[in-house]
Parts: sequence; C-alpha cells; structure tokens
Amino acid sequence: MRVLVLTTSICLFSLFCRGQSTAIVPSLDKDPVTGKVIVKNLTPAQLSAMLGSPTLFVYDCNEEDMYKEAHVPGAKLTVYDEVTADKLPPDRNATLVFYCYSPECPAAGSAARSAIALGYTDVHCMVEGITGWQDAGLATEPK
Repeated sequence: MRVLVLTTSICLFSLFCRGQSTAIVPSLDKDPVTGKVIVKNLTPAQLSAMLGSPTLFVYDCNEEDMYKEAHVPGAKLTVYDEVTADKLPPDRNATLVFYCYSPECPAAGSAARSAIALGYTDVHCMVEGITGWQDAGLATEPK
C-alpha cells in the first residue's frame, strides 16, 4: 500500500511539474488568439551583444536582495506586477528586455506581457534568467 501511494504521488507530482514548465514558455512567445509573436526570447549571449545600445532597457524582475547580489550590467530592478508606462521609457519602440531568476520563474514573462499591453512593440524576455547569464560566464553587477 505504501509503495502504491508513493508511486501515485510521484506520478502526480511529475505531471504537475510538466504542466507548469510547458505553461510558462509558450505564453511568452505568441498571442493565443492571433498566433502573432508578441514577446521575443533572448539568450544571455544575445542580450550581452546588445548591451550599450542607447535604445535598450533591461529590467530585472527578481527580489531586491537577489538584484543587489548580481544583475545584468545596467539592469533596473522592477516589480513584475507593477509595470506601468511611467516606469518604462516614453518611446514605445524602445527595446525592452525582462528577466528573472531562471526558466522556471514566470515573473519576467508577466512583466513583458504588461509592457506589450501598454503598447510597447519590441519586447523581449531572457528566459534563462540571471542563472543562465551567470552560467554563460557573463559579468554581473556589482562586480
């Protein structure tokens, strides 16, 4: 009986986790109604190559203590569910990039979708998050 309960629990947990991971990423890429790409995914290497552009704005959606420990150079700390037009650049065509901790974290995707809803047209999400950035060997602030 214990083996049956344990096996059932593991199977249910696996199904739950599988559902969670597939629910996060597809909603970042395309509008569910039109199929139009609305948020573009970036790799850490792609974002690194874009740093320094005057029309690039990078937003870290992690908690403040994590941000203080390590963030993408020049990234601004932002609360994922408090994205408003006054916290973003006035140019709706500026390149916005949001990221959070890792691929399992939905905060950056939520923030990016908020920017799209506000009329921004060039919105990206670095799905790998700060862990992916660090795994790629890229420099963080503070140094």
